[in-house]
Amino acid sequence: MKIQFKVIGMLCSCAIFTLVACGKQNAFERTQVQGMVTFNGTPVDHGVITFIPAGKGASAGAKIESGKFSIPQESGPSPGEYRVEIDSSVPTGKQILDTDGETMVDEYTNGIPPRFNRETELKVTLKRGNNQHLFDLETE
Repeated sequence: MKIQFKVIGMLCSCAIFTLVACGKQNAFERTQVQGMVTFNGTPVDHGVITFIPAGKGASAGAKIESGKFSIPQESGPSPGEYRVEIDSSVPTGKQILDTDGETMVDEYTNGIPPRFNRETELKVTLKRGNNQHLFDLETE
C-alpha cells in the first residue's frame, strides 16, 4: 500500500514538473526571421542556421536552401541578442566506411569555417515583428 502512494506521488510530481517546464518554454515572446546567407559571394546551397540567445530567450533554427532561410513567428526566436551559427555540409570527394562496417559512403565536411559556426563571431539583435538579415560570409 505504501509503495502505491509513493508511485502515485512520483507520477504527480512528474506531471507537475512537465506542466511547469512546458509552460515556461511557451512563455517566450517569439519573432519572425528571414534572410539570405552567402559564402564568398555565392548563396549557400544547403545548410542550417541557428540563433542561440545570449541571455534568456527562445533559440531557433532553419534550413538554408539556395541561400535563403525563413523562421515563422510561431517557432521563431525571442527578441534580443543572439549568436548565429551557420553550417553547410559539402562532399570532400572521398569515400569512407559507413557505420555498418561494410558499405562505402561519401565523406562530408562543414564547408563553412568554424568562426561562423562553433566559434561564431556572428551576432545579431532581433526585434519584435519581422526581422530581415543578410549574412555575407567572407574568408580572409
